[in-house]
Amino acid sequence: SLRELVQSGADIVSVTGGKAVTYTNTFRLNPSITVSGQNMATGDFFTITNKSTTGFTIEFFNSSGNSINKTFDFSSRGIG
Repeated sequence: SLRELVQSGADIVSVTGGKAVTYTNTFRLNPSITVSGQNMATGDFFTITNKSTTGFTIEFFNSSGNSINKTFDFSSRGIG
């Protein structure tokens, strides 16, 4: 049966070049992902790639486009 599935993580440290996040439980369809970066400076941003039912990759950048380390929280919501 279909059920709502929410998975989250807190205080995860990213690494330069991207941080792979793997879900504990697999979603049936790609979930929606909400990310909160901690101590973001003006111009900092992130990208999410490799979004799938099993996880995603996140990478943070500074205003110059250089990959940087940041700590973040996430919540993924979908159908399990």
